[in-house]
Amino acid sequence: MRQLVFGLVLGLACSAFGQTVADRVAKQNALFEEYYQAGLKNFPERATSYGDYRYNSQLGQVSLAEIARQHAEADDFLARLRAIPTDGMSDNDLLSHRILEKQLEREDVNYALKNYEMPVNQQNGVHTRLADLPNAVPFDSVPHYEDYISRLHQIPRVLEQTTEVMRQGEKDHLMPPKLVLEKLPGQCDGIIAANPFLEPTKKFTAEFSEQDKKRLTDEITKAVNDDVFPAYRKFAEFLRTEYDPKGRTELTIESLADGKRRYAEAVKTMTTVSVPPADIHEIGLKEVARITAEMTTL
Repeated sequence: MRQLVFGLVLGLACSAFGQTVADRVAKQNALFEEYYQAGLKNFPERATSYGDYRYNSQLGQVSLAEIARQHAEADDFLARLRAIPTDGMSDNDLLSHRILEKQLEREDVNYALKNYEMPVNQQNGVHTRLADLPNAVPFDSVPHYEDYISRLHQIPRVLEQTTEVMRQGEKDHLMPPKLVLEKLPGQCDGIIAANPFLEPTKKFTAEFSEQDKKRLTDEITKAVNDDVFPAYRKFAEFLRTEYDPKGRTELTIESLADGKRRYAEAVKTMTTVSVPPADIHEIGLKEVARITAEMTTL
């Protein structure tokens, strides 16, 4: 009996081609770290927000080709993660495994539905994120100012790539509601009028020499006038004359291609549960009734 128990324990600990649980956890943790580092490289602005300044002079690539590359990269991470057996892992390690697996699965679904072809709306989009750059970059040294200037020069490329993606969305009839799109050109105009990109020229600390202040101010001003503003005006014109008029007239997401599945998957993303949208709606109705009854009693 003792030999049998020992054999079962040994088999559990040494499954997956003879790897121990510790070996598999170490392999999984290495995969987590690789995935994290890939995310920082793919999204330089995120790295900056985390205090990692290795990619501080770069803006992310958002072209169709890059979106496809990142999707293939994510699929590779998912396949490698699934290849790591989880039997015998601790609850924490198993939970980490499942969280990343679910996250990568959601990304796979979003890619299949081509949700990336609708990258802007009235609440969020590349035009507003870029306008927040002055609030998302450290300005405590000359090199950090130079990193910011480098990013300003890349804004035309980012807006051009976003336009490419949105034009593909036009072809695939994946468009936000026209009611939403009508607000976007005015937002671009407002950003140009407010000109938040010059804010860093007002943040020089005492350590900066007058010579550096003047040079950096001149370079920032030139980048804004020569690169940023023309790119924003071009993007606003694209929105106003080409993209906005083609926005969908129906508000419901089900009016899009594969609409019912698209709606069901959106519900999964927002609720983290895999139940039909109608069930979620029923839960909502019951909760409203319960809360109303309690409020009435009070």
